[in-house]
Amino acid sequence: MDISDNQQRITRLSRRLRRFLQLCIFILPLVPVFFWLGYNYMPQVMHENVFPGSFPITLPLNSRLIALAGSLPATVILVFALLNLRRLFALYERGIYFQDENVRLFRTLARLALFSVIADVVNKTVMELARTINNPPGERLLAIGLSSDHIKLMIVAAIIMLIGMVIDEGRRINDEMELTV
Repeated sequence: MDISDNQQRITRLSRRLRRFLQLCIFILPLVPVFFWLGYNYMPQVMHENVFPGSFPITLPLNSRLIALAGSLPATVILVFALLNLRRLFALYERGIYFQDENVRLFRTLARLALFSVIADVVNKTVMELARTINNPPGERLLAIGLSSDHIKLMIVAAIIMLIGMVIDEGRRINDEMELTV
């Protein structure tokens, strides 16, 4: 197997992933809007993992709008991450693997992963508020928490940042080798 076969596979897979991400970029923002506006009309099984513990079968409009607002930061961050991944795969599709733009995209993806941890904590807090906002005073709940999934995502963000540093170092070494006679 020679390098051109591998490059062709990278190009082909990158093109497919870029197109798939493009589709996700358009569909993803619609999901929370349709979910929260249609929450009361969905099968009960779709409600089970939305709220911790017991879950309401129906929610008043103000609770659903609060939940929608709480899900928006995480959705926006995910869309930005998909946009950056799409750009990265577009570079790979053109055969650009170790350039400044690749490094910048990896660093941005790492930052977005860290921001998504914060957005998820905010989302879970707002979800609890949305679930209990219509309860009488004294029975409303506000809970803030950090889970093992958040720790895992922070580790993944650190690994992505490290990959960006390795690519940057490889780019720098390649530039020095091209200048060496």
